[in-house]
Amino acid sequence: MKSFFATAAINTSLLGMALCSAILPIQAKESTSYERIAEPMAPRNIQILLEKDAEGALLEVKGPYYIFNPHDGSRVSSGLLGKRFMIHELENGLRWGEEFPGIHQIYIKPRSAETAIFINGIQYSGAIAIYGVSGTINIVNDLDIESFTKSILTSQFLSPLEPEVMSALAILARTDAYYRAMRANENSYWHISAQDVNYQGSALVVSNSSIDKAVDSTRNLILLHAENGQDSPFATTWTEHSAGKTAPYSSIFRKETYNPEKGVEAPHAALARQESKWSYQVGKKTLAHLFDIPQIKSVELFVDKSSSKVYGIRIKDGEESYDIDFFTLQASLGNRNLQSSDFTVTLKDENLVFTGFGRGHGVGLCLYSANALAQNGENAVKILSKFFPETYLYNLNAIPK
Repeated sequence: MKSFFATAAINTSLLGMALCSAILPIQAKESTSYERIAEPMAPRNIQILLEKDAEGALLEVKGPYYIFNPHDGSRVSSGLLGKRFMIHELENGLRWGEEFPGIHQIYIKPRSAETAIFINGIQYSGAIAIYGVSGTINIVNDLDIESFTKSILTSQFLSPLEPEVMSALAILARTDAYYRAMRANENSYWHISAQDVNYQGSALVVSNSSIDKAVDSTRNLILLHAENGQDSPFATTWTEHSAGKTAPYSSIFRKETYNPEKGVEAPHAALARQESKWSYQVGKKTLAHLFDIPQIKSVELFVDKSSSKVYGIRIKDGEESYDIDFFTLQASLGNRNLQSSDFTVTLKDENLVFTGFGRGHGVGLCLYSANALAQNGENAVKILSKFFPETYLYNLNAIPK
């Protein structure tokens, strides 16, 4: 039987507006993985794993570029007009059209702002690092966090929200990126996986769009939270409709982070709670088949007491117990069916009936409430202060160089 994870409690208070007073230098944690990329990197970059243990990949560069050997920092090649070949790891080094004898790592850096790099047809900004490992390759995108923030938001918000809400989201996405970069394993060549954060490259980013403006207008602003005497960025997220109250990050995601330990009331979403009601019915045999369970005799819910949000369920077949976290359950049933973490379950004949309220996992910024606040004249800072208590806004430009 898989048992549910316990998490440590975290301290929390109210958001201030200290935009300029530097307290803690926020930059990527130094590590051996950074040292192996010899090209000077902005301290505010993030490395995203695009391909892992791939046999090969189609690598195309349009425009002038340099190729460096990260092992010793030497420049091993360059081009003016671009290049398009499959890249592979051979026994004696990498091959990309030409062979690089004895070189199993290359770092491709654009020589011009107009240079574009494509991996398997997907366009990426920034630089690309290729690491050959035992006949396979790992491909990493080395990108400044401002560009990464635009890419992440563009893939998630095809329709613009209120400008102040978009600004709040830009601050949250940037905060999360710094958190991930600082918390990554120092022996790793990357901070995050593109698959884990739904990173889809740079092709969809539109200049002068609402997202572009939101990221630029909040440039270098992040949230910090005090934990163990240290002020640090933390994992952030947002939910479509909290149905009246948000849950702590650690309760639903079951991860120890620097996040505030309490959810907050969301009065605007509470007023619209009944309007957000949903119901979904699934056969017991269908659910049992999805999780390879012999039969379903009973179902219990793991509930965060402060918000009444569900972070997992326990299914019993009469002899064994099976614990399933909310995200696995939602992925299996579909987010159009299991629409939120605010639900109850009843057994009805041979079916399970889920009845719930709201949309999304119920953690972080409630977009429904944030839009209402913005329409009432609240700015991004005020909106964030309501959903992330005991945090404060921090301007990275305040860091002495």
